[in-house]
Amino acid sequence: FPSHDMKPKARVLINLFLRGLLVVLPLALTIIILIWILGIFTDLLHLNELSFVEIVVYLASGVIAITLIGRFTQGVVAQQVLEFLEGIIEKAPGLSWIFGTTKDMTEAFVGDNRKFTKPVRIKITETTWRLGFLTDEDLEELGLPGFCSVYLPMSYSIAGEVLVVEKSNIEPVDVDPSVLTKFLISGGVTEIK
Repeated sequence: FPSHDMKPKARVLINLFLRGLLVVLPLALTIIILIWILGIFTDLLHLNELSFVEIVVYLASGVIAITLIGRFTQGVVAQQVLEFLEGIIEKAPGLSWIFGTTKDMTEAFVGDNRKFTKPVRIKITETTWRLGFLTDEDLEELGLPGFCSVYLPMSYSIAGEVLVVEKSNIEPVDVDPSVLTKFLISGGVTEIK
């Protein structure tokens, strides 16, 4: 029989993977966008020449590498090295915008500083509501007092839209943010428990 220690160990591994993802994803997305801009992505990786087994091996290797990076970046020294490297990237023209945007998006969904933690519903008509996440409770700095911004994830996509909504048309939803995200991205087919 498996020991009762398996759940905490699995949670630790998941946390390590997510930590690695926070480190790897912004940098990886920046590199991928640069390669795409240069038009050599397919030629560089020879993606059209890979077999199914090779793709599986590469994906498994990537997951293992990201988890190991998450493990090695837990320490204080590693954090200082990462901050130094991020400082260099953020000073590079063009790279700072790509890296900063991808890092902000990654941190919005994963890690300790998640942004989509306030599920809400927006009243569209008397009988119609849209579900999303409150991202800014006061847009007075944009000249919109009494308004806030709500992010609405798109179904079957990582895309979404931001709506500026009068506060009186927003109500909190008492549901776990991760459950609501799954529900919205699945097009409403995921069961909410």
